[in-house]
Amino acid sequence: MDTTRFLLVRHGQTAWTVERRLQGQTDIPLDELGIQQAEALRPIVQEFAPDRVLASPALRATETAQILSDLRTTFDERLKEANLGTWEGLTPDEIGPVYSQWRAGHFDPPGAEPRVELVERVAAALQDESVPAGNVLVVTHGGVIRAALDALIGLKTENIVPVSPASLTVVEVTAGDLVQAKLQHYNLSPSSKNIQLQPEAR
Repeated sequence: MDTTRFLLVRHGQTAWTVERRLQGQTDIPLDELGIQQAEALRPIVQEFAPDRVLASPALRATETAQILSDLRTTFDERLKEANLGTWEGLTPDEIGPVYSQWRAGHFDPPGAEPRVELVERVAAALQDESVPAGNVLVVTHGGVIRAALDALIGLKTENIVPVSPASLTVVEVTAGDLVQAKLQHYNLSPSSKNIQLQPEAR
């Protein structure tokens, strides 16, 4: 069967990442270290020889995509981070104890996009892009990657650590059929320890 490999990349660091401010759909550019992180991740991504590139239209994702690949980037609104409502721009300390419930996937911030809707839109985007078969670089956000893992392999947010800025998570699916998904790599970055990359021949 033909397979599609989703190369899910979280964008590099921004000023708000450093401050631990929830970015949501607020459009924040990469900072200097974020650019360096994306540049360092590029060789790892290129080991998987992407056939096409998709990205969230958010500036931090588009900048990361441009660094990672010379291929033309297609933008998909469904790959944007969740709208976090009144929490956007706040830190965990400012939010309080309920932050941990949200991080575990058990709470939607006031005025935010419901998590179930996030998972549905991300799944729809990946379903559409699972054909034709090939290696698809998807440059997006931490919340979108968590939603993708939920939709593809049933891995719940409460059971995983958040992916790092400028990290790669690889999921393989049968082209056109997201039911047969397999997690191949999680949270790969240039600083990952004791990890051997083994991209399979296409």
